[in-house]
Amino acid sequence: MPPKLRELDVQETPEGLALTDPLGLSEQVLILSPEAYYIATLFDGTRSLEDVQALLLREHGSVVPREKLEELLTALEKARFLEDPQIRELAEERLRAYLREPRPMALADRSYPRDPEAFRRYVETLRAFHTGEVVPASGGLLMPHLEPARVPELYGVAIEAMRRTPPPERVVVLGVAHRGVAEVAAAWGTPLETPLGPLPVDLEALQALDALLPFELFNSPLAFREEHSIEFPAVFMKAAWTDAAPPVLPLIVSGDPERKAGLDELARALALLAERYPLWPLASVDLSHVGARFGHPPLDHERVTQARTVDRRYLELVAAGSFDAAWASLVPAGNPTYVDAYAAVHAGHRLFAGRGAVLDYALSPEIPTLSAVGAGVVAFETS
Repeated sequence: MPPKLRELDVQETPEGLALTDPLGLSEQVLILSPEAYYIATLFDGTRSLEDVQALLLREHGSVVPREKLEELLTALEKARFLEDPQIRELAEERLRAYLREPRPMALADRSYPRDPEAFRRYVETLRAFHTGEVVPASGGLLMPHLEPARVPELYGVAIEAMRRTPPPERVVVLGVAHRGVAEVAAAWGTPLETPLGPLPVDLEALQALDALLPFELFNSPLAFREEHSIEFPAVFMKAAWTDAAPPVLPLIVSGDPERKAGLDELARALALLAERYPLWPLASVDLSHVGARFGHPPLDHERVTQARTVDRRYLELVAAGSFDAAWASLVPAGNPTYVDAYAAVHAGHRLFAGRGAVLDYALSPEIPTLSAVGAGVVAFETS
């Protein structure tokens, strides 16, 4: 049987790409160069060693000796990163157990306190940094998923907007799939742990949404394991509404612009679902990603100005309800500042209602990497 690479976690390190097992079946950490990792991904269960060798020559003009490919396969096999019947059975058993339990907090005591009292104090500190006018978000909310310590004032505004909004019947959280998903979107179906107790998931509504879509919605559960665009809104919704926090539909959306037709289909399905299951939309998104960390030259004044201009224009269009224009402001030009919001916002654009207002915006610098990330808050008020 041709070798097949398992689904792994991949982290950038100074030494290369670190591969680890998200299910914990292997404790190994394997460091590969980007080139070696690319070759490893070609082993997808359909290609033999000879097929991969021929593909590299045909498509890249690279002559990779057979012994080098064998060394790579041996390293992957020793790390238990290749599928085999025993590994597959263990992985399926572990995954079934994972899907029976609430989603654990992956970022507690890293991005926010796990202890309930410490978390409450932390939230009040975030709220202390918000400035300017805050309005209720009865028609939906756009908030960041950037590390809260980088933009405390934005999280303070978002939390305050939620506190001024009566708890809705249910929330659809539209996050960004930072790890690849098999379809245009994926859903998580068990409660989300927070420092203040679990946030329930509306499984009935999720199953109804699944029935409206031409693809399997519960398709990439491991993508939720450390997904901060789901975890941050969950913990801050619980902070804002405490025991009255409504059930949620946690969705992560693919950022592939080639999937526009699928996003439109998802948007229509969500609007149809909302006729039976009222939905309050929360888009957990960031804006420009610029600088050396993201493949650009180190930041200069021109690129910082460009990022701020692109971000503010996008937020203004979203707040005005001009969602097609917001998409058009980024995607046809190739999204040069790498705004990550466009897919998740577009997926939910039929749900946002009322008058939108940009409550705050920041371009957060990351000086050690000569980079910056933009984030903003938009509240929609229906009355």
